[in-house]
Amino acid sequence: MKIISILCQKGGVGKTTAAVNISSLLSDMGYKTMLIDLDPQGNVATYLNQEKNNNNKTSSVDLLEGVVDINPIIMNDKFALITSDQSISKYNQEKIIGGSKLKKIRNIPYFKNFDFVIIDTPPTMSSLVQEALSTSDYYMIPAKPEFLAVEGVAQAMNFAKKTISQIPTNNPIFLGVILNQVDNRRSSFLDFLNELRYLLSDKLFESHISQSTEIADSPFYAKTVSNFPENSKARNEYLSLVKELVSKIEI
Repeated sequence: MKIISILCQKGGVGKTTAAVNISSLLSDMGYKTMLIDLDPQGNVATYLNQEKNNNNKTSSVDLLEGVVDINPIIMNDKFALITSDQSISKYNQEKIIGGSKLKKIRNIPYFKNFDFVIIDTPPTMSSLVQEALSTSDYYMIPAKPEFLAVEGVAQAMNFAKKTISQIPTNNPIFLGVILNQVDNRRSSFLDFLNELRYLLSDKLFESHISQSTEIADSPFYAKTVSNFPENSKARNEYLSLVKELVSKIEI
């Protein structure tokens, strides 16, 4: 089981879109994948047209409260989902110095059946993000290809490093930055890309996700890129990203 957190303190960078589509494609590739939402907004459930407040299903609050009898939403035989809602906000400012609550999922037999656990986090620098990092093997940061995003990426990286330094029992690996909502027609894009490559080197994913109405509209139709035609640019870009991700982890 490999646990990967997707984090960025800036909203609107495509974090949840990345979490949903990466999870969906991993399951398409035959990897048994669990997607956990830690964001109080609960956008993962909205994206996938699922109920946020289903009392019959395990929620991310249940995980933080130590529930071990896991009953997620089953999307298909390789893809399961644990949703979030506003009730998780009570954990958003709670210090985890006394020990991570979420890390206990590693000892729950149900989770050991999964190849990947993907964790979507709130767009903040908060305790819930720290919880995610404390249980993760890896983490990655999505960013928009804009000048100010460089500062946002640096802030997210520094927050992650500080959090990890305070967790002596866990040391997740930074997989890299994913560029989302790329518009190659912008004259500044290549300059921005070259600057990021200089700063990040191999910590910048080669696969980029273009700005696309197809992706922007997909939550409205409760579709992931898995539902897109095989010749879809968006689908193939995400597929390239997921293959690069798996290669980085050397599965």
